[in-house]
Amino acid sequence: MNLSERVNFYMPRAQSKDQASRGKYNCAESMFRAIVDYYNLDVSEDAKIQMAAFGGGLSQGDACGLLIGGYAALAHIYGGKSAPHSNPQLKEMCTQWYTSFKEKFGNTNCRHLKAGEGGCSALAIEAAGVFEKIAVK
Repeated sequence: MNLSERVNFYMPRAQSKDQASRGKYNCAESMFRAIVDYYNLDVSEDAKIQMAAFGGGLSQGDACGLLIGGYAALAHIYGGKSAPHSNPQLKEMCTQWYTSFKEKFGNTNCRHLKAGEGGCSALAIEAAGVFEKIAVK
């Protein structure tokens, strides 16, 4: 299963844009869980659960949860165990992720992005493809 299929597993595509009809996990959780699975990262269930707070644009329609889920996964992939905040490779990967995401979708704002055709569920599959291109480990 590729990364896009894994994201779709956690957040199945649906006609409706509301969370109740999409599945068990929100955008940030789905992206993070899919990446953790795909790259076989050693991440606790507690860390996965904590991603729930970041979905729906920080629950405010602001920064896209798919983008945030990707950032969290990059920290696990490239952060290392000591001082990940000062890791130049992590900073570079986060910059690439943000730039690639914004180039693909033209925006990083949840309200703006989910207003399009298919809402978050459709974006999730495309966002996974963008992540896959930049996060080669």
